[in-house]
Amino acid sequence: MLKKIAITGGIATGKTTLLKILKKLGFPALSCDEIVENLYKRKDIQEKIIELFGKKVLSKEGHINKKIILKKIIDSPSLKQKLEELLHPEVLREIMHFFEGLERRGERLVFVEVPLLFEVAWEKYFDEIWVISSSEETQRERIYKLREPELIKLLSFQIPLKEKEKRAHKIFSSEKSLAELERELKEILKEYSKAYIPLE
Repeated sequence: MLKKIAITGGIATGKTTLLKILKKLGFPALSCDEIVENLYKRKDIQEKIIELFGKKVLSKEGHINKKIILKKIIDSPSLKQKLEELLHPEVLREIMHFFEGLERRGERLVFVEVPLLFEVAWEKYFDEIWVISSSEETQRERIYKLREPELIKLLSFQIPLKEKEKRAHKIFSSEKSLAELERELKEILKEYSKAYIPLE
């Protein structure tokens, strides 16, 4: 039986960091952001995105300009919804395909980073939800360091972190050092990994 755990949180709260540690520890892991990156390379998806956002969204090299998309979806909730209607079914299909492959191999535990887990109501596809959080001050500092001020505006579209924490099975803090976070994960995973892999 494959146990499916979703990792979520807020913008710049450490979701990718948590997933990287889990990969390092040898667990199957998947990122929805990486799925979207690959979808943006598909010609059929690119054509539909051009229909929504115009030709300027595609560079001469054939890459989708995510900054243009970000600005437009912040200004237009209807465009945001149309983009989600295009991408989310494809992302979910990839996740289910990933699960099927792991089940055939007899894997017992998998982690998927799902930034908008609660916003798109995908909790039903997972056995547990882990939230990685930070203070609002730390989150905003990290966003400003990314030099993507538009991301601050995106926060208003997301469920508050405190609400996500209430709906989580486990909560982690990215205010800790990487070493501390890894140690905490190893301790927690001992109970999950008895029938999976030994953790050094």
